[in-house]
Amino acid sequence: MAFVGIIIGAGFASGQEILQYFTSFGIWGIIGTIVSVFIFGFFGFVIVDMGHFFKAYSHRDVLNRIASPITNRIIDIFLLLTLFGIGVVMVAGAGSNLNQQFGWPIWLGNFICVLLIFLVGMMDTKRVIDAIGVVAPFLIILVIAINFRSLLTAEWDIAFMNIEALELSSPLPNWWVSALNYASVNLTTGVATAFLLGGVEKDKKVARKGGLIGGIIVGLLIVLINLTLFATSSQVASFDLPMLQMARLIQPWVGLVMSILIFFEIWNTAMSVLYSFSTSFITPKKKNFRYVLLGVVVAATALSFGGFTNVISFVYPAVGYGGFIVLGIFVYAWYKFCIKQKENQEKTSVETIKE
Repeated sequence: MAFVGIIIGAGFASGQEILQYFTSFGIWGIIGTIVSVFIFGFFGFVIVDMGHFFKAYSHRDVLNRIASPITNRIIDIFLLLTLFGIGVVMVAGAGSNLNQQFGWPIWLGNFICVLLIFLVGMMDTKRVIDAIGVVAPFLIILVIAINFRSLLTAEWDIAFMNIEALELSSPLPNWWVSALNYASVNLTTGVATAFLLGGVEKDKKVARKGGLIGGIIVGLLIVLINLTLFATSSQVASFDLPMLQMARLIQPWVGLVMSILIFFEIWNTAMSVLYSFSTSFITPKKKNFRYVLLGVVVAATALSFGGFTNVISFVYPAVGYGGFIVLGIFVYAWYKFCIKQKENQEKTSVETIKE
């Protein structure tokens, strides 16, 4: 659930990401979400399996085994920049969320988010890990309920809905590049957590199954949310957080609950990525860690004022395109170490028994 939780925060807690990546391509965007189910399922399986194979406790435990020092360093830098970039987006989203629901200044929402990140980040590592993924189950339940309710009450005119959807802007050129890019940016964001989850799981079958099911759950949620945004884009597309507006259209109190859950899910993701980014420079046990974390959250806050929608349009595609190369390397390494090497070991064992 921690893996799913991070992707929910980074990928579709607000609805703005799915609106730009899928809804804006109309009916073809729906096909793109279906493709994403298979992509998330496959890579969820692959990444968690690699984490288990290498007994990883961080992404560096895997990189040190599969890549040359230069390639290792390049991927490491890219993943660190990804963590920081997603953190900036999440801080911006926190401010937009509270602004849309309560009318508070965006800077205030941003400040509350980073203050919570800093305070929780001062706790021990175990408590930080425990905090990640707590909100996800509640948000998933509410998202499913809101989306099904909106789908059932929508006035279905597919031709009109398609026209409305195609008027939306997207930073990507077409639906299939968008589907690949979206999967790439979210998987790249969650890769460190997925490696860790695989590394701490003792049973290989459980690890693989968890990665596969987690990826499929993410993909199916994307399909559901995009269908609802496709059906209601004329009512919610003008808002920074379409999912929040969808909830408010049902009942004000539903919007209030949704706003609180979205805020804490966004904070969850921001906490995870910015904390991980900070620990790459200094161990949390050292005294100066608080100053590093403080500097990171201040920098993220400053960059977040570019605006939630604008920051997504810039950061996500850039991370997604770079992620193509990284994920390609991971697939090759997975085949080489987890599949091919295992086959060779089994072959050697059989030959030894025969002798």
